[in-house]
Amino acid sequence: MDAAVDGKEITPRVGKAVEIQALWYNTLRIMELLANKFGEKALAEKYSVMANKTSKSFNEKFWNAEAGCLFDVLEANGADASLRPNQIFAVSLDFSMLDKDKSERVVDAVNRELVTPYGLRTLALNDPKFAGKCFGDRLSRDTAYHNGTIWPWLLGPFITAYLKVNSYTAESREYALKNLILPFFTIGIHQAGLGTVSEIYDCDLPNTPRGCIAQAWSVAEPLRAYIEDVLLVKPRYWKAIFGT
Repeated sequence: MDAAVDGKEITPRVGKAVEIQALWYNTLRIMELLANKFGEKALAEKYSVMANKTSKSFNEKFWNAEAGCLFDVLEANGADASLRPNQIFAVSLDFSMLDKDKSERVVDAVNRELVTPYGLRTLALNDPKFAGKCFGDRLSRDTAYHNGTIWPWLLGPFITAYLKVNSYTAESREYALKNLILPFFTIGIHQAGLGTVSEIYDCDLPNTPRGCIAQAWSVAEPLRAYIEDVLLVKPRYWKAIFGT
């Protein structure tokens, strides 16, 4: 979220951002797994202790009980309750700090407030900072860039999170295919860059495609979710590592 005009960040998110904490925890568990694999028991224990400490603190400080989801950023003077898609990574990553109930509630909140046929909007509609169209001069565009604009690539981690909390049942995979993946690719590849998907879309109707007309991650992430999570074609050693 790097939009800035004249040296001033549009969405600074100064403090402890939810997705960074999720990535940090996931990294610690991966390091623990690798240390065990290579017989580094002391290192494995070190990473395990750090991960447990991270998880405990995260659940104490990031859970927004009133909204039933996660705070976006912990700041020096409190917590930012902006409802953004960043929190979906706390569920979608291989190692999550959230229990099943909290994971389900995060997925429900994101699904209810942020999911669109073109991807995930970057801010809830009722937020005062919401901007529905990414057009105009640089300030206008950058103001909307992460404050409502739809990003197609975020559909990938959402699908992963949705199917995780629904135990990858045949019914949930069929729902994801019919309601998230097929409509997305059916519409998206016939707009802007034909046969590919744009970088972003306006949140306001008619959801005009904007930015790069052929964005690699807009194509790659929904396709990854389709292959790995809908078709269940996982990486070679997935079952050996995660047991699922």
